[in-house]
Amino acid sequence: MSAWAWDDEAGPARLRDELALRGYAVARVGDVAREAATAPWAFAERLFREPPRMVERQPIRAVEGGRSFASTDVFTPLHTDSQLHLGAPPAAQVMVCARPAAHGGDTHLVDAWALCASIERDDPTLFDALLRVPRRMPFVFGDVYGPTLALRGGALAFTHSPVDRPLDPVSARLGPYLARAPRVSLRVEAGEALVVDNHRMLHGRSAFRDASREFVRLLVWRAAPCGEHARYRALCASIDEAARRELADAPLRVRARFGALAVADDEATRRLRVVLEMLRGVPPGVLASRASVAEEELYAWRDAALVAALDAVGRVDREADATALDEALAARRVRR
Repeated sequence: MSAWAWDDEAGPARLRDELALRGYAVARVGDVAREAATAPWAFAERLFREPPRMVERQPIRAVEGGRSFASTDVFTPLHTDSQLHLGAPPAAQVMVCARPAAHGGDTHLVDAWALCASIERDDPTLFDALLRVPRRMPFVFGDVYGPTLALRGGALAFTHSPVDRPLDPVSARLGPYLARAPRVSLRVEAGEALVVDNHRMLHGRSAFRDASREFVRLLVWRAAPCGEHARYRALCASIDEAARRELADAPLRVRARFGALAVADDEATRRLRVVLEMLRGVPPGVLASRASVAEEELYAWRDAALVAALDAVGRVDREADATALDEALAARRVRR
């Protein structure tokens, strides 16, 4: 698939159309690419023509002693970027190329919707397990809990770890289907941006040997998904409702890790978005005018958010959280 030239007028609509159709798009963004590294929130808003809910920026380049896939040159297995923000994984992965590797380092994509369709046709019991069997899926940023194909923070998402788990029966049965699934292989050139529907597409990378290869990766949380599968959403909805009931008394952090935390777009959410803009440097006067509040009110929101965050961070206990998550996972498996 060849890249198309980005322009701020027609680009966002074309991007939305291509993501909905095939789950990915490649655009030549040229000099605008620098904005991904220097102003990632503004770059994300330029792409989607909407303010993002959250943006995470990560340089992708091999460094001496690197331990993660982002900081090494090794082969990267198929996976999803499943870092959670308020229970939901990022809607989009954006890979902006500063310099490609001379050889290798190509991106590989697999369409999870097509993968699920083939599994549903050939192995209905595995398809049912993808929907219903709660699992513990390991990631470097923290394990993700729940079914493979599920509503997470209200968003339909397929979750897959790059870590092989042969003792996990769902993972073991899924492996052969992934191995023979059709793949799209892409070489993204300097000044191009690959945008991927992270709820739908699994991605990986071939190995390379070129220390000058450099990308900027943005994970973008959006108010709406990049694409939708109405039937899979309907199948997951009743399961998600049952999970919410089962986890109703669990701590907030546990519910978030299971994805059983759909945040309504209410007044509190609106205020939090304004606070996040303030924290990343948007002038208070601009925000107060846009939100139609006095600056005194704006600062009260910021103080309330930071005081609550300070209290919550002070009470984080990883061992207690891990115990609570494992207990919730065991209880969900029994109730199934």
